[in-house]
Amino acid sequence: MALPKKGLRKITVDNFRYAWSATGNDGWISLSIAPLDNVGQLLTTVFDYHSKIVGELRTPTGKHLGYATKQQLLITPFIIRQIIQIALKKAGNQPRSPPFNLPGVENMIDLRLVDEH
Repeated sequence: MALPKKGLRKITVDNFRYAWSATGNDGWISLSIAPLDNVGQLLTTVFDYHSKIVGELRTPTGKHLGYATKQQLLITPFIIRQIIQIALKKAGNQPRSPPFNLPGVENMIDLRLVDEH
């Protein structure tokens, strides 16, 4: 399955070229990865935003409006490479085998989240 061209990024893992796209949604980030040669299927997963509350939003009279958050998670080639490697292991190291959805993948990889104090 092909990915839309808009916002597409490319990465090479073990001499195979892949395209990937990350899209923010309400409450999560959707990630799609596919081989660039269109042989093979789409690999998908989702991530939490891993937002950190950095303050409260209030009106001048003090009425609470919500919380100000800072997004800490950025989907980077480092993360993409790890996901592809996990998918390859699950598929018997065959880049063209049928991919799948990888639920909970964020618990299997290094997200490089920064804890700011």
